[in-house]
Amino acid sequence: MTKREAISVETAPAPAGATPDRVAEPTLVGISMNDKHQYWLNGDGPVPSVTTILGIMDKPAVGVFKAKEAARAVYREAVFPQSSNALEMPEDEVIKWALQSADKVRDTAASLGSSVHLLADLEGMPSGASETAYKGFEVSDDTIPYLEAYRGFLARYSASVPGDSIVSSEHAVWSLQGYAGTYDLLMTINDELWLIDIKTSGKGPYPEWGLQLAGYRWADYIVLPGDPVLYPMPQIQRAGVLHLRPDLYLDTGWRLIEYPISYDLDYRKGFLAALELYRWREGKRFTKSRLLKP
Repeated sequence: MTKREAISVETAPAPAGATPDRVAEPTLVGISMNDKHQYWLNGDGPVPSVTTILGIMDKPAVGVFKAKEAARAVYREAVFPQSSNALEMPEDEVIKWALQSADKVRDTAASLGSSVHLLADLEGMPSGASETAYKGFEVSDDTIPYLEAYRGFLARYSASVPGDSIVSSEHAVWSLQGYAGTYDLLMTINDELWLIDIKTSGKGPYPEWGLQLAGYRWADYIVLPGDPVLYPMPQIQRAGVLHLRPDLYLDTGWRLIEYPISYDLDYRKGFLAALELYRWREGKRFTKSRLLKP
């Protein structure tokens, strides 16, 4: 059995229409996830997701983004009024309206990212199956440039070395450290197995992207819906973020940004530190009841 065939066996495909991120409630067999990104494995859980854990980190870019979008909403309303008397409301109401406007921009970007991830997953399916799946999924005009960028990425690497291909996509991982998550791609490039996460927002690259990859890379098992078997995590040679941003990368629409998580163990240490800090916060180990009375 070749290395490629062995990897293919370890990451056997999930049942059609039952990828982990579409499971609403915990099940007793295989992996499942609820809408709070909590995972169960064969009924055991819940454990937090990799992305939930990394939410503990300070992300200055998020605050800057929201401030800019709130300011942009006020500016646009002042110059090109759209809402009825939005800026004539009391100060607190104007601030609330501006922040809600910023949240709408954030939610739109998140929705776009989710759609692009789904389309990328469909793109990795056999051509006949993907064409059938596309018919049941309305593709918005906003997603088309990202999908074309993704297709360009696949064309670039499938053309470089015969046999380069997606090994698996959108499968969950489980760690004995007490967390889980769902990676975007395992892909062979130049006869090396890559772990790839797809990003569609932010200018990047950001350090926490490497920590997210480390969480997936150092998990113990790949686990599937409806399947109680624990498949050992294959040996990952390289890892990176596929940044799909047609507005930033005018030549291709994408960049593959490598993170050295397989040999730089500081990424693993950093993720586990975030996990411990997350547990500390969730455990509510310090409360106001500890305050001494004067």
